[in-house]
Amino acid sequence: MQAMKVIFVLSLTLAVAVDARSALGAPKPLEGADLSAAKDLLTTTLTKVAAGDGPSYQVVNVISVSSQLVAGSLHKFQTELSNGSDNKECIVKIWNRPWLAAKGISTNVKIQCKDEPEIDTTW
Repeated sequence: MQAMKVIFVLSLTLAVAVDARSALGAPKPLEGADLSAAKDLLTTTLTKVAAGDGPSYQVVNVISVSSQLVAGSLHKFQTELSNGSDNKECIVKIWNRPWLAAKGISTNVKIQCKDEPEIDTTW
């Protein structure tokens, strides 16, 4: 009987450890204050892309946002953007690595809109 209890406790501990380990580094959907901050990040980033040689997009609708801890932080937006005349369904990825700011390569932005080539820029 004692052996069965030990096996049960060890099995439960292993199950919890495996579940926690699989969640590390996995994308997580954002909501509440985190979602609001991510939307601000998207708007600021699109403004900076337009200030360079990129297109001028405005956010029409944010469908979903996830955040993932990688070497830095990766935000992935499924969104609807407008270029002034057309609305487009797009995936925007913003990868921030603040420790590379001195080299001018701390932020990488990829914008992939349906039926258009991907925009890939770094600053």
